[in-house]
Amino acid sequence: APWSAILAQAAVPAPQRAVLPKALFHATVPAAMLGGEKRRRDGEERVVRTLELVLATRENTKNIGYFVDDTVTNPGLGIPFYKTVLEGANYKEATWKDQACVRTSQIHWREDQSVTWLERHMEMTQGFILVGKNPGLFVLGEPTHDRQDLDEKHRALPDPATTKAYILPPGNGIIIKKGTWHDFPVSCGPPVSAFILNTEEVVEALASMPAAAPMNHGDCFKLRLSDHWDFTMKFPDPRPFVQKLGLVPSPVAQPLMGPEGYGAGMRREEVSPGWGGGSRVLVVPVVNVEVFTPGCGGPAIQPHLQSVPELANKGWRDY
Repeated sequence: APWSAILAQAAVPAPQRAVLPKALFHATVPAAMLGGEKRRRDGEERVVRTLELVLATRENTKNIGYFVDDTVTNPGLGIPFYKTVLEGANYKEATWKDQACVRTSQIHWREDQSVTWLERHMEMTQGFILVGKNPGLFVLGEPTHDRQDLDEKHRALPDPATTKAYILPPGNGIIIKKGTWHDFPVSCGPPVSAFILNTEEVVEALASMPAAAPMNHGDCFKLRLSDHWDFTMKFPDPRPFVQKLGLVPSPVAQPLMGPEGYGAGMRREEVSPGWGGGSRVLVVPVVNVEVFTPGCGGPAIQPHLQSVPELANKGWRDY
């Protein structure tokens, strides 16, 4: 569909969420940042703040990075060898410190839509290019390190008021600015593959961690948000959004097994002691119903196979 039509469809109402007056966001310390610092008592349920879900464009990402699509940026570079090529000049702001390293990654669907981590880099502009035919979701927050309306403490924290969930169409990319808060891309249902521009320093720092934990070395300042906020940040389920825009084929993977893995709407309960009535031999009938929906995955005899369509495991399920 024409991008104008897609953008028009993307103008859907944001999910219901608590929104503070915009004027409060520009106080000495924004109210959205102050409100989350009051620690809740143990066992007290956390408030959920749902991010706005938007289709990424060059305009709405200009404060966080440099949007990459099929438009040539800064055209007119004078390379005389190819008359039919429109050459774009280098991105002046893009930098990967001493040397860039590149890699690929494939991200699969996850049921949990909580934003657990956010990180930033101050010595490079990390880049993500989505390859293949599927979109991805990026949680991105505007830089806070150079904001004059914040004190030193809050320049080291994301601002919830300027953090959104962006849907990046397949074949597009973004080079994020220094200091942009971000998490790793998220699947919108089908697996999404990304070509990533990074630095060896950051990759080695991340890989050196023995377990997932906050970190501040190797140009990677990574926060566990629950250590700083008394609310839980989540993004909306992106599947209806991308399906409405025609960015994924139907059907989209659905959460058939529920959050605990026992089936949607099912909850596991321990049986009480003595339920067998003293019997020595018990027979427990178990009804096993297998349901496979395209895009959902499921038990596989060869789980390493990732082709689309994937015939070996699908044939086993049909059998």
